[in-house]
Amino acid sequence: MIVYAYFSDHEYNPLKAIDGTLPNNVSNVLVSSDRNEYSVSAWNQSPLNQGPLNEVFDCTTLTKMINQSSTKIETITVCKFEEVSSAYLKMLMSIFNKANGLTFGKLGGDEAYACFQSSMVQQNGLRELEVYSLERRSTLQAQLIFEGVALSTSLEKLKVSGLCTEEVEVVTALLNALERNHRLKHLEVFDCESMPDVPTHHALLLFEQIALSTSLEKLRLETFFEDDDDQVGTALVNALERNDSLKYLYVGVDSLGRGTTIQDIFKTAVLDTKAQELALGQDFDQEVAPIAFDVWIDTLCRDDCSLESLKLLEIQPSARADSVVSDKEFSTMKNTSVKEVELRYTTLDCSRFMETFCRFKSIEVLNLANNCISVLSPLDPLLIGGSATLRSLNLTNNDISEENAIEFFQKLSQMKRLRHMGLAGNPFLESESWMDVFSNAGWQNKSMECISFRYSNWDRQDYSAIAAIANVPLSLNRGGRRALEIDESSKPLPAGLWSHVLERAATLFYYDAADVWGHDPSLDSTRADVVFWLLKEKMAGNGLLER
Repeated sequence: MIVYAYFSDHEYNPLKAIDGTLPNNVSNVLVSSDRNEYSVSAWNQSPLNQGPLNEVFDCTTLTKMINQSSTKIETITVCKFEEVSSAYLKMLMSIFNKANGLTFGKLGGDEAYACFQSSMVQQNGLRELEVYSLERRSTLQAQLIFEGVALSTSLEKLKVSGLCTEEVEVVTALLNALERNHRLKHLEVFDCESMPDVPTHHALLLFEQIALSTSLEKLRLETFFEDDDDQVGTALVNALERNDSLKYLYVGVDSLGRGTTIQDIFKTAVLDTKAQELALGQDFDQEVAPIAFDVWIDTLCRDDCSLESLKLLEIQPSARADSVVSDKEFSTMKNTSVKEVELRYTTLDCSRFMETFCRFKSIEVLNLANNCISVLSPLDPLLIGGSATLRSLNLTNNDISEENAIEFFQKLSQMKRLRHMGLAGNPFLESESWMDVFSNAGWQNKSMECISFRYSNWDRQDYSAIAAIANVPLSLNRGGRRALEIDESSKPLPAGLWSHVLERAATLFYYDAADVWGHDPSLDSTRADVVFWLLKEKMAGNGLLER
């Protein structure tokens, strides 16, 4: 028996067959013989969608649905099969040319089945492969699967877990595949916290292969290494110094050593590897030395820095305690590459950090969620003035008081470029006195399209009053209210373009202030009132309403 779900509009839902065919909007399918292990709640969905998937099919039904589908499925995840039947093998044969990505989970079977998996991986067209639980597979099974990886002519992404295995031959088979496959661009190595640590010897072998790779562009390390003497951290830094192809790097730094290792990874990834995206994260319970202020300046404030995105999760950026950032220290600022910065789950006073990054005039996306931020004035250089660059600002779950919120909203009309903002989970939402100021400022601001006030899908607070004052002006901005603006520096929109403006406003999907941060515009939220308002204002501006 098989349980499976599909991914549509960013939500997993029970899959229902329509006349025995796969719906066209299916992109991800999950297949399992255990209906209790895989439920919608496991995919971090809202309570409305929780519970076991309740559609059960046999292999023959799913095979028929996949074969009759006219579209290619993005990813198929096959999990939890203890017995391999002929119908199951036939289903897998139908998968390989119908999916761009394939995930093998906790599968049973013998070496013959592993050989079959290997042949599937080699099939031309499969771009992504995930292999879970290497520690549960025999050496021959792992070698067969990774032989398929080595011989694949289309595979670009490989994700593996279970390097904690005691079998060095399993790790050697993986490294051999990485060496022989010159198309592989994306590698992820991960494990859950309950798994044993990856032996230091395995880590050193892995990092050496990463250093030699000429095709690898993305590397994500989210596992736990044995490391009593900083060998692992030092080996990773050495690999980054020698690799010339990496553009994206995510490192979970929980067991890469202590001391200056984090600073070394940061500097090396930015200055030697020339990474375009860098993310460093750690576990809440670990203590990792902060990245010193001087390291920030020396690494980022230079014209040869190509970093575009920096994400720090539970990593403390250290600002000097003696004074705030001075203009003199930034007189030689040459960096124009940094476009996105994310700093979450810190315990420091973020004001000095914000003052530092507000000197980077190229930042367009700033995520400061889950910190201790109360004062917002340090953000003014990124939000106000002719050189303002910020388009997206997330301040979810901070310490913004009613007084600070009112002060911030009074400046809203001056924020000409900001489009998206998250304000959920802040103390000021418990009062109502800020709403009048926000309402007036919302109508004066012509650029903002989305403000999110709901903390999560589990947040049951009623946000209807806030949405009532926020949704109309924000929807008008998204619909094209700026087209009505005429000042000394701009000319009226040509009459021939107004049909396009109105058509776009009528078919566009709009945000809801009661949604969580990052939620896409609702697919059923077209707004005829936006078109009506634009028409009315346009006619009034032309004097047609007086005729």
